[in-house]
Amino acid sequence: MSDKNICLISRSIYPHPISRHTQNMQTFEGWLRYWNNVVIVSQCLSKGLRISQHKNIHGVLLPVITNKYINVAYFTFLGLFKIKQLSAKYDFDIYQASDAGGAILALIASKIYGKKFVFEVQGDIFDYPSQVGGKVHSSLVKFFSEMIVKKADYIRIVSPFLYEPLDRFGINREKIFLVPPRCDSTLFSEKNVAKDKPKILCKNQYNLLFVGNLLIAKGVDILLEAFALIVRENPDIGLILVGDGEEKSRLEARAKELGIDEKVFLLGRVEYNLIPTFMHYADILVLPSIEEGVGRVLLEAMSLNLPIVASNVGGIPLVIDDNKDGLLFEVGDVESLKEKVLFLLNNTNFSKRMTKAAHQKFLENYEYEVSMKKFLNMYKSILET
Repeated sequence: MSDKNICLISRSIYPHPISRHTQNMQTFEGWLRYWNNVVIVSQCLSKGLRISQHKNIHGVLLPVITNKYINVAYFTFLGLFKIKQLSAKYDFDIYQASDAGGAILALIASKIYGKKFVFEVQGDIFDYPSQVGGKVHSSLVKFFSEMIVKKADYIRIVSPFLYEPLDRFGINREKIFLVPPRCDSTLFSEKNVAKDKPKILCKNQYNLLFVGNLLIAKGVDILLEAFALIVRENPDIGLILVGDGEEKSRLEARAKELGIDEKVFLLGRVEYNLIPTFMHYADILVLPSIEEGVGRVLLEAMSLNLPIVASNVGGIPLVIDDNKDGLLFEVGDVESLKEKVLFLLNNTNFSKRMTKAAHQKFLENYEYEVSMKKFLNMYKSILET
């Protein structure tokens, strides 16, 4: 029996070596239960091509060009050349992508080599906010996303809310697979929490936590505005920002303008295995996104019984039932975000009931093995069609 191989194409930034991307490596290792080889064609912050391997997971990482439009063209043309070489070696069964830039390349490759193309829709890319990437970028994302879903052989969605936009484009539901995101409860559990509280969390009695890339889409500027109001009513509180990204310097400057820079701690990228410790000792996780699919960080918080305040956007309200297993606020509503945070800090019994309900929902719907089985069943169904 011949090997089964998959090629994942993405313009996401991967570390070198790829084994350092703990979050995604866990998923790829799960895929190896079905696939003989998983090959990732992506990008990394380097001046040249980087090749990396972990088990039968292979990374081909192209350098990033600063100009985002030139970078798309560069990634497409150089990527096609590399995929030609890789396809000759692995004879891929599926080309898969989760962003418009990677999907264009995956679509072209699938047509050239006569293989299946799977597109992952992880957020409402058909209504991409202009404030995230500008009007031109937003329009291009919408245009190419609509074209790609119509041409994809199969589509994986992370939340039921994504059925509706696909229905508008006349996409046959038989080619859509609902595979929720996942979180490994063996990693996000009390046993992986450090005995000692991180010193940065000892500076204040209470701590709000944000974990994610520092991008416009994550709405961290909204969180800073709300935090400035929260500090006025509760001075003994800190804001911990875990993650890196293009907005970091602007957010640092904004915190200084608001006079909260001594209360806001931008830690940059933190090793994934340390995140459970930060979540355990924090008081509230805040996800203030302008645009979001589901947000895996929500699942991680649910696994560790950390109270959640998040924006009511995208797939978030399908994970979080407002006032039941988390609190939601409307996108950009600084006053509402402030009120939700202060309410949880002042109502610990309600907070405990809420996190208990959230944890149970996590175990039933988003635990790693539950979601991974759906992922592998999707691949089996596709190749047997």
